[in-house]
Amino acid sequence: MNIPVDYIDTTGIRNELNFTISRLAFAKHLAIAGQGYAPKINKLIRTLGMVMHYSFYLQRDSFYNNHFSEPPIKLSDPTEKGQFSNLAGKAIADYLSKRINNSQLTINYEAEMRLRGIPVTGPRPDLLAYSPNSNSTFAIEAKGYSAGARNMANHKIQAQSGNHHIPVNFSIASVSYNIYNSIKCNYHDPYNENIQFNLEAFRNSSKQYYSGLSEYLDEKYFEVSEATFGNERFYEIGFSLKKIEKLFKDNFPFSSFIFHEIFDIYSPKLILPIKIKDYSENGISIENKPFAYILKNGIYIDNDRIGLSVR
Repeated sequence: MNIPVDYIDTTGIRNELNFTISRLAFAKHLAIAGQGYAPKINKLIRTLGMVMHYSFYLQRDSFYNNHFSEPPIKLSDPTEKGQFSNLAGKAIADYLSKRINNSQLTINYEAEMRLRGIPVTGPRPDLLAYSPNSNSTFAIEAKGYSAGARNMANHKIQAQSGNHHIPVNFSIASVSYNIYNSIKCNYHDPYNENIQFNLEAFRNSSKQYYSGLSEYLDEKYFEVSEATFGNERFYEIGFSLKKIEKLFKDNFPFSSFIFHEIFDIYSPKLILPIKIKDYSENGISIENKPFAYILKNGIYIDNDRIGLSVR
């Protein structure tokens, strides 16, 4: 999918950009950005379920013609469509924060508030992003609409609404629109403030982020191996029905047929950094640079060193 982006940079200058996202990359951002507080092993079914549940919106022909598809009329549900639009907008915002601002870590804003012991009250943006390379922390309000972008001024206000909770260097209103016709995105309104980068918060947030993902190294439930991508070593986490069923004991929520189809045909694997245990215990240091992301057939690895591969 090619996404034309109307980007207003930190100087207020408008830039017309274009970014291409694969379905595999979109699946990663849809799953992680849409997982609420943190990615964890007990959300595996929810993650797989999101891709299956919204499969009617992710048909290949539509996706690679720069828009999301819609279910047949008999299966159409306006509430579900609105939910997918919102999740898609959040996934695209997460993706663009990596490509435009080189963010290394994005986390649910409410999760960060809870981590810092801040009462979860009042208006707030969707995501908080850390970019140690630029010594900045920024907030993101993410929207996804089937028609126009609506009132960007209101979206900018929402993007800035968390400033009294967590100080940030700038705020982004990321609004994806016309997503079922010919997708476009406004990525607007950074503003400068002299806010010192909070290294302790960055480390604490990254510990929370990677600790949930590190649970996938349990060989009782997953096939764990190692591989090299770029110049770095990674873990590859494979899924087998026999092992996955152990997670749920007598309450396995899906028929084995569905999982045989997913695992045997596509052979999906989760890609994790080889240092994930260290990250989950100590967090990321400011010297740890974002991964030079990989995007090619069957493999996607993001700045945060989390990726997916399929056969």
